[in-house]
Amino acid sequence: MAVDYHKRPHGQSGVAGDAQRCGKPTSAARREWRAATGIGLVTGALLCLAYPSTGWWPLAIGGWVPLLYWIEVRQPRWQLALLAGWVAGVVLHAVVYAFLAFTAVEMSSMPWAAGYGLVGLHAAAMALHQGLFAAVTAWTRRSGCPLALRAAQVAVTIAVCEFALPWLFRWYVANAFFRTPLWMQAADLVGVIGVSALALAVAQLVAMALARRSMRPAVGAAVVAAAWAGYGALRMHQVAAHPATGTWRAALVQQNATLGEKKAIAAEKRVTVLDRLLEMSEDALRQGRLADRDALIWPEGAFPFFWVPDEVGPAAPKIKTKANHWLLRSKERVIAWSRRLPMPLLLGTLRRFDPLWVQEARNSAIVLDRGRQTFAYDKQILLAFGEYLPGTRWFPALKEAIPGVSNFDEGTTSGLVQLGRGKVLVNICYEALFAEFLRDEAGDAQVLVNLTNDVWFGPQPAPDLHLMVQQARAVELRRPLVRSTVSGVSAYIDAAGVFQSETQVGRAETVLVDVPLRDLASPYRLWGDVPLWLTTVGCAAWLARLGWRRRRAPLPSAALAP
Repeated sequence: MAVDYHKRPHGQSGVAGDAQRCGKPTSAARREWRAATGIGLVTGALLCLAYPSTGWWPLAIGGWVPLLYWIEVRQPRWQLALLAGWVAGVVLHAVVYAFLAFTAVEMSSMPWAAGYGLVGLHAAAMALHQGLFAAVTAWTRRSGCPLALRAAQVAVTIAVCEFALPWLFRWYVANAFFRTPLWMQAADLVGVIGVSALALAVAQLVAMALARRSMRPAVGAAVVAAAWAGYGALRMHQVAAHPATGTWRAALVQQNATLGEKKAIAAEKRVTVLDRLLEMSEDALRQGRLADRDALIWPEGAFPFFWVPDEVGPAAPKIKTKANHWLLRSKERVIAWSRRLPMPLLLGTLRRFDPLWVQEARNSAIVLDRGRQTFAYDKQILLAFGEYLPGTRWFPALKEAIPGVSNFDEGTTSGLVQLGRGKVLVNICYEALFAEFLRDEAGDAQVLVNLTNDVWFGPQPAPDLHLMVQQARAVELRRPLVRSTVSGVSAYIDAAGVFQSETQVGRAETVLVDVPLRDLASPYRLWGDVPLWLTTVGCAAWLARLGWRRRRAPLPSAALAP
């Protein structure tokens, strides 16, 4: 039986609650607002430690306990809970995404104060996820609610908040488990958001055990965690034991281009990126390291100029500033070199489609097979405020309004391509954050190949954070993920989400990966986000019904007393 700790009508907070409703702020009310802020600060600080660069993943569960315990014991009004959750979210997002200040300064020449101001604005907006979660959790709390039902309520609430609310960078509670794949295996059933729900169910049961001083919620938390880990161990064993139909072999060249080289306007400086790629690839070929490889892979933006039609002419706008000679000469060098390769070359580049450059450029990946272009893929999901400025379709005059923000067009074609013995799904950078997109595009792909350039985001922890949010795709789709980057972290993650190889940030190296090809089942590939859509609709209906019933319910006599 649940305990009604304070024996007051739901949603009230003693004298402070009465004063707030009467519009009379009191010292007690101010103390409650300060307490909510303090709980938010503690929760946010603990959650920060769960993610890179600290990576103390148990705090992805334990970090929520102070907030949930406070809600169970104090039974705050939803407004107080909203504040506590929002403060926690602001701290979390401000710390995790502090690297955005570096990007704003380096790419848009903003002063550091403006860069950190953008970090604060982003944190304030994204913190609405945590704020809404806390508000709904407090609003739906009922004395006497069965343990299992209350834990399920909290789990559903976090799932809906993560799924239904907009993100700039999609990342979730459960991404903290990317280095401990045992806890990530349930993503092949319910996606990474479903794993977040499991984490919050355990956190809620722990909070209830502390609040009620009872072993029953603690036992419940242990049972959920044991079932969660047991499924993980079973699936990891099944993946490892599943027979492979073959092996796909690739070589990844991480040339470690610097930010200065990528930003350089002078073609003579920019071409050094290509020189290094060709030199490293030539060394690997000469040493016999490329023998029996199915593909040689260069990362996103590996070609340092636009990949243009051969007939590009002097009438094209900006042609002088973009160094026409360097464009065509560098393209000829890559094509000539690919003729010497015994395997296809997959490389990232920016593409221009028409000789006069009327169309916008695209962020692309192309395949050269013995000097002939056999495949091209254009990135379909572009990064807002990086690859395009929102609103420019309706207000074209906004283009070029912010220095460093590009004006790319999105692609429309599939990234599926046969490379040697394996069929791969090529995706570029930001696209791997979208589980439903990769699921829709994957088709019969045997390997996911992601091309990324993280040099814009500075040193750690940004590269690890980007890797963190991509790792779950391997588990959800039960397909290995091969990731080729400019400056790290390049990696091979198997279908169980286990890191089989990875590079260091800021180091030039050529990595060989041997990827077993397995036809593994994944329920998530079958139903995708349908359970989350149904959960969201059901949750909205439940909240509407609960609100309607509360409006119709008579006030307790204590609330009507003068």
